[in-house]
Amino acid sequence: MKQFIAFVKKEFYHILRDKRTILILLVMPIVQIILFGFAITTEVKNTPMAILDLSKDGATRQITERLAASDYFTLVSELHNPDDIEKAFQTGNVKLVVVFSENFQSNLITNEAAVQIIIDATDPNQANTFANYASNIINQWRMENGQWTIEN
Repeated sequence: MKQFIAFVKKEFYHILRDKRTILILLVMPIVQIILFGFAITTEVKNTPMAILDLSKDGATRQITERLAASDYFTLVSELHNPDDIEKAFQTGNVKLVVVFSENFQSNLITNEAAVQIIIDATDPNQANTFANYASNIINQWRMENGQWTIEN
């Protein structure tokens, strides 16, 4: 054990004597933590979004306004045809499309109303975050308006 302690002391003396080693061991990790703390973020802000509203009723307008009003999403286009979804993703204009079923508001009463969230999943982690944020906003609207139960 004495040999090990002597070895550790010797190495500490060598490290403390060499300024470059101190820089690499102590300063570089601190700089990396500061830089990566600002550069790498999983925060979602202003994600471009499109809406395909086949129903065009009050409930879908409320949900659309709520999604667009959040800091997470920015409504960049309203689609009129399901074929436009693929075109929107191919051009790279949107990362998320929310599709409302036909007769959405009247189907709320019978629990047959459907919302589909289509996401560009080139980055799966980010896509999962988009889906969770959009689902939470829609679920919050459903709870506030006494609509359907939440099932995942």
